[in-house]
Amino acid sequence: MNNMNLSEKSGESKDYYVYRLIDPRTGHTFYVGKGTGDRVFQHAKAAIKFQNDEDKTSEKIAQINAIVNDGLNVIHIIHRSGMTQEEALEVEAALIDVYSGLTNIQSGIDSERGMMAAETWRKLQELDDYDEPDVNYILIKVRSTVLAENNNNLYDTTRKAWRAELKNAQQYKYVFSVVDGIVKKVYTVHDWYNSNIPNRIEFNGEECTEDWVNGIIGKKIPNQYRKKGAANPFLYKIK
Repeated sequence: MNNMNLSEKSGESKDYYVYRLIDPRTGHTFYVGKGTGDRVFQHAKAAIKFQNDEDKTSEKIAQINAIVNDGLNVIHIIHRSGMTQEEALEVEAALIDVYSGLTNIQSGIDSERGMMAAETWRKLQELDDYDEPDVNYILIKVRSTVLAENNNNLYDTTRKAWRAELKNAQQYKYVFSVVDGIVKKVYTVHDWYNSNIPNRIEFNGEECTEDWVNGIIGKKIPNQYRKKGAANPFLYKIK
């Protein structure tokens, strides 16, 4: 009997693993990633390289530097190994759902398929996608776990702080706030500006009350914003 699996038949590499970075001071997992080779150790090397360069200091690198400055080392955990890239992406996304307070910029592939209450999942299956409105907008995906950490303040959770180009964002007047794949609010942006967090932007605005919004709120985001490759939580309208 041939026990060769599909990935072996196709020659697809099974060298990928999923890892976690843990702060030894608290035992808290602050980053989840996937990779091959020595990828798991590259973050600490990057932290040393960019420790005096504010323009390249992410929250992840800042936390690694804080750990090192306290005379400690990041704890590296290989969570699962021997996977194809596709398998690793799925495991990575599942772990990002589980651990709160991560410094990850992206949510993982297909975040709308991530952890949610069963009733929410059933509701999502029954909803229609919204039809693309004739306005330019930015779609921001908010994780329900992060929303809960922010006392369910949807506006503040949506408006800050995102890794994006300020000059690009300034061309967009509207923001769709999406939780678990469903548009919860549409905001009219008054201004975009640089956050006090390096390389991040945020906006000031208010809830949009224009008539066209009624066809957007409560609807599911279209497939092009859910497919693999759309993992970034900050997405510009696809034209």
